Amino acid sequence: MPARLQLVFVGISLGLFAVGRSSAATVPVVTSSNVTVRVMAANLSSGNFQRYEPPGLRILQGLRPDIVAIQEFNYAGTNGTGTDTPEAIREMVHATFGTNFTHFRETNAGYNIPNGIISRWPIRSAGSWDDPQLNNRGFAWALVDVPGTNDLYVVSVHLHNAGGASSRALEAAALKSAIQTNFPPGASFLIAGDFNADSRTEAALMNLATIVRDSPVPADAVAGGDSDTSQNRNNPYDYVLPSFNLASNQTATVLGALSFSRGLVFDSRVANTGGWLNAVSPAQAGDSGVSMMQHMGVVKDFLFRVSVTNFVTVPPPRLAWQPPNRVRWLGVSNLTYTVQASPDLGNWANVGAVFSSTTNFVFTNSSPGLARRYLRVTYQ
Repeated sequence: MPARLQLVFVGISLGLFAVGRSSAATVPVVTSSNVTVRVMAANLSSGNFQRYEPPGLRILQGLRPDIVAIQEFNYAGTNGTGTDTPEAIREMVHATFGTNFTHFRETNAGYNIPNGIISRWPIRSAGSWDDPQLNNRGFAWALVDVPGTNDLYVVSVHLHNAGGASSRALEAAALKSAIQTNFPPGASFLIAGDFNADSRTEAALMNLATIVRDSPVPADAVAGGDSDTSQNRNNPYDYVLPSFNLASNQTATVLGALSFSRGLVFDSRVANTGGWLNAVSPAQAGDSGVSMMQHMGVVKDFLFRVSVTNFVTVPPPRLAWQPPNRVRWLGVSNLTYTVQASPDLGNWANVGAVFSSTTNFVFTNSSPGLARRYLRVTYQ
């Protein structure tokens, strides 16, 4: 049975005065707060076999994303786990992010550079849609159980490079159709990964702009900076594109003392020159320029609203009355107290609710009358 804090007053024509009892109670209090979720697009494999090596892994560790849309999701395992085996991939995820992280990786036959999703939170379901232009990877998707009441759909993509803009336009059309067919109306989702786009106005991106938002455009500096993500920093290859209902929750990406309000294109060379590489330890100065790593990571942060139940002690309030019909008391901020009235101390009816973001609470008795009337204040 819930604990109740109860205060009883008697009312007369001149006002209200306390004649009852009060007691402290430990009660559950539900409060709302924001949880920041960091999402990253990562095509950071390197070497001749398009696998993750120490430079890319250090960047992932330094940026500390909660969710990663990862491309070329391969890893040469150690300790006998075997190259690209499920054991090797699990080893990579646990060593880089932590044993509490989970993942999904495409395993379709012939997918030698698969896409995937890595998540701090449980993946409730996942799968892969066919890419109409490629046979070595698809469109990987996962439903992530993020904090709060709404889950998040994440789609990890790696569009065709050699096929040119026309090929990417066909891929974008297929991707858009798959999302509209398979995701519930109003669902929060994002598309992230390597789009291999020559410009932000390419047809593929213009088509997807009807369901996701590219603004604000992240860059490698707090103000100004370069938004291109290719290794030579002259093409906008990589994106984190949230659905419209998620885009409004974007917040600054904070690394150390720096706050990137638009999100971040991470280049370890730029961070080193700018003097903030230590904020992304263990990343090293040359990691983003290592041989065969052709992309920069892209990061955006989003706020998710969550409810938290805490048990707090609600002490007996300090009461005061203001003639002819006001009652004041000191209480616990951000709680709602209920005011009830009775003619005989036996039958009670709610007559008001008082909320305050401070410790000061006031109730105005709208029907003081001349007859005897009892009031009580409860929190239950």
